[in-house]
Amino acid sequence: MGKDSVAWLLLGAAFIGLSAPASARFVGRVIGLHDGQPVPQAMVTLSMPSGTAGPAAITVFTDDEGRFTFEDAKTAPDTGLAADKLGFRQVKSAPDAQTGGETTLFLEPTANIAFQAPASAWFARAPASNARNVTIASCSSCHQTGSPKMRDYAAKIDAVRGGPDGDRRALEEWRKVVRHEAWRTIVKYMRTQHYSVLPIESAMNLNAIDWPTAIDANLNFFTENQGETIAQYLAGNFHGAMDQLSVDDYSLGAPLGVTARTTIREYPFPSDALVRELVPSPKDPFLWGADVRRNLLARLDPKTGMTKWYPVDFKGSTGPHTIVPDDAGHLWVSMVDNDQFGRFDPKTERWKLWTLRPGNLPTDPSLAGAAIVHDMSIDSRGHLARDQAGRIWITLVGTNQMGSLHPDSGEVSFYDTNTISGLSAINHLIYSTVLSEDGRYAWYSQVNGHVGCFDTLTNKVTKLVEFAEGTGPRRMMRDNAGRLWVALFGTGQVASIDMRAGRVLQTYDLPDRASAPYAVTWDEKRKAVWVATANSDSIYRLDPGSGDVTVYPLPRRMAFLRQIAVHPHTGQLVATYGNYPAGSGPSMGLLIDVGD
Repeated sequence: MGKDSVAWLLLGAAFIGLSAPASARFVGRVIGLHDGQPVPQAMVTLSMPSGTAGPAAITVFTDDEGRFTFEDAKTAPDTGLAADKLGFRQVKSAPDAQTGGETTLFLEPTANIAFQAPASAWFARAPASNARNVTIASCSSCHQTGSPKMRDYAAKIDAVRGGPDGDRRALEEWRKVVRHEAWRTIVKYMRTQHYSVLPIESAMNLNAIDWPTAIDANLNFFTENQGETIAQYLAGNFHGAMDQLSVDDYSLGAPLGVTARTTIREYPFPSDALVRELVPSPKDPFLWGADVRRNLLARLDPKTGMTKWYPVDFKGSTGPHTIVPDDAGHLWVSMVDNDQFGRFDPKTERWKLWTLRPGNLPTDPSLAGAAIVHDMSIDSRGHLARDQAGRIWITLVGTNQMGSLHPDSGEVSFYDTNTISGLSAINHLIYSTVLSEDGRYAWYSQVNGHVGCFDTLTNKVTKLVEFAEGTGPRRMMRDNAGRLWVALFGTGQVASIDMRAGRVLQTYDLPDRASAPYAVTWDEKRKAVWVATANSDSIYRLDPGSGDVTVYPLPRRMAFLRQIAVHPHTGQLVATYGNYPAGSGPSMGLLIDVGD
């Protein structure tokens, strides 16, 4: 939640005389300057000097007395310290940071939270409708909807001068036309940016195709009609003062789940990297990530903060996308370019690759020729799952199909899923797949469609749970009680589905309905569902028994999460910021001690 929205204090007084980072227990308080009272559940971030071993930043939260503690913090003269809480701003006060042997940070209330609030805040105040759902589900696939760049563009549209003089009504109608055409232009441009999901070296790029192909809605993740819906909705609801947002217009909407023991560690990746996902391995101490932009696999050591990079053993671009561990410690990786799917052995540091390309795909330099190998079958832990015949099931975005791979024999097969009238294959945006506990059924989601159940014995879709346009069923995971949990990306909800009956059991509203929940993760130990969001710079924890939701705010703006993993040994949450295009937001891995 916006460290660039608060002032940073250099702790020279606290660490004077230190020439290198030193480990120590570091404590302090956060006090309200306006009333002298402690500020509970304030976020406090310690930013490490460049080159410091371990995380680049550590964030903790204050207790009821406003106290915070960093255990074993590495501190030096140029270490930065900042406090933040929605509705407050940090101020520097005399006496400075050091009082009575402990560091004191001061906050005061602020009426304008425009530079603190997440991107979702600008849509939380906009009218709820199917058009809003479509806008969020379509635009938030790659970037935050309501991001600073979007707000800047909206402000520039409003700054356009001209139109009829002397007639207020005619001028307002003229402005509506200007806004509509401006957003139509952006929608066309964003169609071309579908090619930015591919690696830098990809042969499938804008230089290889003509303009009509680049903006062809049938080769995009959203349809022609959805594009027009987006343009109309943004023109009518996303304008006005973008540098002002009242504290009364947005709130987190639910209690914070953080405690004084909650700790968020952030590890930097290169700014041009796009590590979409980060997972722990059950067999080694590292965190593993897929860098889709640079064709690399990342191995992050959370103790040292060092990252080792492994190229994919393939002559050409691959685009590592989804990464999943198995029980033996292998990493399975889907790749969105050149139809590749791979297994990486961390012990031998060797790859095994398979090609998954349906025979009906044409040879074409555009997305028309791409299978887009996407997600693979997982179990209730997010680990790789195989069916009763030993096959892995994989979603193919480009063809709206389920693919199967038998790793031992190398046998590959492809099967059609449900289709929706008016949608091309890629328009369906088939996404996640989860295997039932008995290994017979592979459930899949379509962001622009439904949730289906594929019988791996009969090779037929046997159940279909339908959702309205704009709902956006995205990443899913099952628990061990026969429920399938589904992130509803467009409507800001989570659904539970009875896997035996094939029906929705319950739908849970998230506190911020514009948060764009990208993925859900079942936590067996805590009996909770973790929700990764694209737009709200936060993580949600859902208690299925009570339906209660708590909020875990993140330390950055543009904190776009695409997946959360639960560490099998420590229970820590593992994630990464994954903004498209590369460099448009923070590029960091996350390791979170929940604090419960």
